[in-house]
Parts: sequence; structure tokens; C-alpha cells
Amino acid sequence: MPSPFTSSEITHVDPANDTIDSLLSISRWASTTISYSFPISDNPLFWSSLSGGYGFQFGDGEPWNSAFVPLTTADQINFVRALQQWANVANLNFVQVAETASEVGDIRAAYTEDPDESTLAWTYLPSPSTLAGDIWINTKGLLRFQDWNPGSISFETILHELGHALGLEHPFADPNDPSKVGLPRDLDNTRYTIMSYTYSNLEGNEGTEFSFHPTTPMVLDISAIQFLYGFNNFYHAVNDTYTFDDANTYHETIWDAGGSSDTLRYAGAIPSLIDLNPASASQIGQPVYMQSNGVNIGSPIHNIWIADNVMIENAIGGQGNDTFIGNNASNSLDGGEGIDTVVIGFPRHQFTFGKSSDHYFIAADTNPANQDILLNIERVEFDDTGLALDLGGHAGEIAKLLGAVFGASSVANQEYAGIGLTKADEGLSYEQLGEFAINATNLTHHGEIVTLLWQNLFGTIPTQSDKSPYINMLDNGEISVGSLAMLAAESEVNAQNIHLTELMQTGLAYI
Repeated sequence: MPSPFTSSEITHVDPANDTIDSLLSISRWASTTISYSFPISDNPLFWSSLSGGYGFQFGDGEPWNSAFVPLTTADQINFVRALQQWANVANLNFVQVAETASEVGDIRAAYTEDPDESTLAWTYLPSPSTLAGDIWINTKGLLRFQDWNPGSISFETILHELGHALGLEHPFADPNDPSKVGLPRDLDNTRYTIMSYTYSNLEGNEGTEFSFHPTTPMVLDISAIQFLYGFNNFYHAVNDTYTFDDANTYHETIWDAGGSSDTLRYAGAIPSLIDLNPASASQIGQPVYMQSNGVNIGSPIHNIWIADNVMIENAIGGQGNDTFIGNNASNSLDGGEGIDTVVIGFPRHQFTFGKSSDHYFIAADTNPANQDILLNIERVEFDDTGLALDLGGHAGEIAKLLGAVFGASSVANQEYAGIGLTKADEGLSYEQLGEFAINATNLTHHGEIVTLLWQNLFGTIPTQSDKSPYINMLDNGEISVGSLAMLAAESEVNAQNIHLTELMQTGLAYI
């Protein structure tokens, strides 16, 4: 264990030859068991004033500054909570020690003063110096006055400072060190790494903070800390379900060490994006925004990430219109309620698609054994076309109206199908959709409308006696044009004409 006058052993860090090089300092702690402590005194018995220490003990720097104060009990609780977030993802074991004149922690945290109120905290990287690992919180900064609860900028700051204490650097270039590797501008962002200083939204606008800050290390942080200390192979190593709801706000990255059937579940009503790919991001539940001086700027940012090298196999959506993106595993994607969409980033012809008794399935032709199960999914969107699967809902209404109003062959018109589905998904009723379809024919005379529908159903021109009952109902206002189109669409002969049973197996193609 380190003492006030000695430091624990460190080891040199070689480059990863990867994006995370920008986050790596030149050294880390040699041991994966790292101690921490909360200083309660600035007595010289607990601090080194020797070379490599804090210097002249009557100076005004830390720890000798008269503003020195220990962390509060609440601060310590959240500090330990932040430590645990790092231990969850990496092969790290944090052990608290009580400070004595002969033993202190590798990581020490207390308050001192910096006259610049914008300075929240600072930390010394792992090194042979007794300064190494020490974290100082500015008594004039925000952290002195704000609770360090997860989601606050204060909790993010503690996560950030602990990153330094473990051997991570800022990701941006250092003008004083030309050899320092910097992250590309589009990645030097707190959305990817809490070691960044940059807050920006999906449109690229920069601000001052988030409406809800990261509560875990983010994707690049996890990759970097695992490079330094190894993986935590025991955290969520079985089949886990990660549940998110609308009662809470989330901003985190999931690390899952194993399990063959993990599930990401959303139990809410806000339309969400669920992306199961490693190192990818989702928008789930209450939106999180980039802010400038407390004002939300632009569209919501991604708030749930999956760490690299993590495979979550299944997803369950909520009550809204959710969008799903699967990964390379065999996924079970359950949309729940709403009009839910699975996005496939490849052309339709590269996939086998079909229906079993209770679900649809899809598999890439290059890997047919890797089959995804689609439950309560209404739309599948390929690069070049889409399939509407709700033949008992909107897709069925559109297919039947196409057959009745435009003829059975028009069911294959993907542009017509796409227009109809858009209107249906926007909320038009079946009757309103029927009226919309009739209006698209530019026919206004009731006799012409009845003739059109009759011909499409039966393939013959109706006699006057065939037409009269329907014309009279239209003329007398007993039935609307939309209702008549709907009546024709729902006929058994129309279902046979458009091969509705077969469509239920294949889905309705649309653009």
C-alpha cells in the first residue's frame, strides 16, 4: 500500500494502435487492485512536501491551502458509486483504506481552492510521484454546491477525474506535445468519451452540457480502460434483461460480459430507436439533449450505448412506434405495440424472408443459420424496398384498397403501397383511405365510381341494375365514397383477386 511519502508501482503503457490511443497516458497502476481514501486533514504527516510531492508545506497550493476540506458523506457515497462504474467494465478491484501516517490510498480525493470558478476539479495521472492518483475538487466550483448524483455534471466530472487517476488522458491534441494523438473531431465528444471537454448534438452544434449527463464510462472510455487493465468478465455474465422505462432518464453505456440470450427491453410509450450493434447507440425513453446555458439545442442525442465487444441478442419495444436495428447474432425483435420497424441495411434480394405460425423470420443468404425472429413488427425496411407485415392492420387495408380501386395488379405497385401506408400510419381511417384512393382516380360521378369498383372485383362491366343500388345509396348520402370503396375492398372476391393469403406470408412490398 502507498504511504504519504511513497507511491504504488506503475507500469509503462504501449500504444494500442487504435482510436483509443488518444485516451492513453504513458503509464497505469501495475496492480489491478487499487486503493482509495478520503483525506480528513492537511497535516504534513499525511502529505509529502519532499521532491516529487506537494512542495513547501506553507504554500497556498494543495493540500496546504486553507480551503482544504474533506469530502462530505454524500460526496463519498457518490464517489464510490463512480468508482464502481469503472470496476463494472474493467478488471479493477477498488479497496478503501482509512488514512494514517503510514498508509493512504492510491487514489485520494478532497477539496481545495482554485480562484477560477470554471475549474471544477483536477487529477494527477499514475506516476512514481506521491501526487499520483490524487483528485482535487475546487471549493469555488460547481461541485462544492451541487449534489453529485448520477446524471449531474458533477457525477460526470468525478467519472472523468477517476479516468485520469486510472491513466486516461483528454482525447484532444496537446499543442505542447506534437506527439500527442488526438481523436478525430467527430469523436472528440462527451457522447463517445467522458474524457472529452466537448458537448455537441447530432447536428454538430456545440453547447455547454447535457440535460442529463453520462452515468457510466462511455464507449471509447470502456475500450481504453479495458486495454489498460483487462475486461471485467464477471459483470452481467449470464442471460440478463436491461429494462428501461419512462419514469427515469438514462445516459449510459452497457457492458455485458456474457450470456447467450441477453435482452434490451423498453417498458415505455415514447417512440424509440433500439440498435443492438456493438459500439452503437440508441434513443430510448425520456430524451436527452445537448444544452447551451440550460436551453435544449437541436434534436435528442443517443442515450443508451452498447460497448464494443458486447452482444445483446434480443430487444423488446414499448407502446410507441419503435425502430430496431439488429446485430450479427440471431436476434428476437419484439415490437410490442405501435407501428414498429426493423431496419436492414442491405438489399432485399440478399435475404430469405418468411412466416411461421406465430412470427416472421429473416436470414441473410450468406448465413442462413443466423435467423432473426420478428414479433409484433409491422415494417421491415431494406436498402431498396420495404415490407409491410401488418396484413391484419394498415397493410391489409392498403392492399385491399389497391385491389378494389386500382385493380389486383396494382398491389405490386410499391410506390402506390408506400403512399397508402404513409397515409394510414399518419392516422387516416379505413374510410378516409378509401376516399383518398377514389380521389386519386379523378372520378367524381357516382356511376363511374361504381363501375370502376365492379370491374376491378368481377372483371365485367356492370349492368344498370347492378349499379343502381350503389349509385342510389351514394346519391342519397346513405353511404360515402370512402365507405363504398371499403366495402368493395373487404369483399371475399377482392381478397382472392389480390391473393391476400399469400401476401400474409410475404408482406406487402412498398417504397
